[in-house]
Amino acid sequence: MRSLRICLKRITVLMALTLAAVLPTHAQAAPPSMEGKTAEQFYKSIKVLNGVPADQVIESMHQIRAALGVNCEFCHEDPDRAADTKEAKETARQMMRMVMDINKNNFKGQQEVTCYSCHRGSTVPMTTVPLPAVEKGEEPEPQGLPSADQILSKYVQALGGEQAIRKITSRIITGTQFIPTGPGGTMPVPAVIERSQKAPNLVVNFYRTPTYTISDGFDGSKAWSQDLRGRVTEPGATDQMRAKRNADFYLPLDLKQTYTQMQVRGFENVNGHDAYAVIARPQGDRVERLYFDVQTGLLVRKWSSLATPVGEAPFQVDYEDYRDTGSGVKFPYLIVMNPANARTEPSTTATIRVTKVQDNAPLDSSKFTKPESKAAAAAQ
Repeated sequence: MRSLRICLKRITVLMALTLAAVLPTHAQAAPPSMEGKTAEQFYKSIKVLNGVPADQVIESMHQIRAALGVNCEFCHEDPDRAADTKEAKETARQMMRMVMDINKNNFKGQQEVTCYSCHRGSTVPMTTVPLPAVEKGEEPEPQGLPSADQILSKYVQALGGEQAIRKITSRIITGTQFIPTGPGGTMPVPAVIERSQKAPNLVVNFYRTPTYTISDGFDGSKAWSQDLRGRVTEPGATDQMRAKRNADFYLPLDLKQTYTQMQVRGFENVNGHDAYAVIARPQGDRVERLYFDVQTGLLVRKWSSLATPVGEAPFQVDYEDYRDTGSGVKFPYLIVMNPANARTEPSTTATIRVTKVQDNAPLDSSKFTKPESKAAAAAQ
């Protein structure tokens, strides 16, 4: 493979603040040279992931590293990632073929078995059944669960009610965050963030660090991101679909339309609070999980994932410290993402601390126009 470190540095940081319903983070676009190419067309020394989209390779490496609890150099040389000098690299290829064959021959090609199924954070899978932990008491079986409609209705009321929400047509959110940069997003950089939103589905985000500014947005039809050099790119089909879905200014009111299926699956503990777990399937996308606080009714967690050849790459967002913005509507002033965004290393995290929310702020629609790529302009 081409140097993994170099490839990871190419990833444009794309972090977006969230609506009070679901984090509208759309992942960074792949480098133009990667668009539409398979792994073997973009990287060197591909022997297993032939035919896999090139933009899934880095996420696959993230998942393997996390499943085994190792670093990249466990299999790869530094800096020549394409070199086939380490025995562990060939072993990893054999294991990947084994996992793919198991899924193909036993699960009709569905991805039921992954590296993590056996390794669980260790290079050597466990072969002995562990003794069960001693439990103090028994958890009660969930009874009398509310319907998804009842949970969504309580959520809207907890935010302030539909009437109050619809009175707001624009919003500016400012705050701070350490944005993920460098290989796999493992180098956090402090930034001041500003998110502007305008109904029905316009979004633009600016991330200002001490040395540079990056931005991203959704202009009503397309998602885009601009890196520190001014180059503008667009994410792939999956990320475009998610960006469009999450740009809905009234998403808390539109969840029933956003998800074609919603099913309440029971209780789970989220940061010390009991929450209803709701399995939600968006049109044409992977299943997501939404968690609503049993007492307050507020959304406290969203879980989603990206497909990779070696297992799904999870992305979890927690929402805390809901406050009235001054318009009778509540918004989470603390947002914790794990990993730092949907395409960074699983070990990373990012915390958004909102400092100010301005509802019905005057915003000209031209602010949300996709910018011209400075790199492209220079080339002309």
